[in-house]
Amino acid sequence: MIINFKSSIQRELDKFFKTISRSDFNIREVTKGAFTQARAKLNPWAFQRLNEVATDTFYEGAEYYEWHGMRVLATDGTRLVLPNHPSVIEEFGQQQFGPKADSPRSLAMPIRLKIK
Repeated sequence: MIINFKSSIQRELDKFFKTISRSDFNIREVTKGAFTQARAKLNPWAFQRLNEVATDTFYEGAEYYEWHGMRVLATDGTRLVLPNHPSVIEEFGQQQFGPKADSPRSLAMPIRLKIK
């Protein structure tokens, strides 16, 4: 319930109790103050453990990218223009930026990863 809150605490509590009581009326069953006090008594370990279980369950069945033995969580399309030097050109090659490019450039770009 806590994870699914999308608006104010009191509004979510009223909506929750209206739903479970199957009532057409909004009768305040619990206040946000009482809810907050009860929530403060929860052991944070429970949320840590729920997160571990959810994460482990996802990665047991999902395909994901790895790079140097580590899981890749995000990449971008950054291209860096490298110095125009023979050793750089040999390592990275050269690219044209378009039909009106003034000269070819060496670029460093993200590598393509294989799904594990």
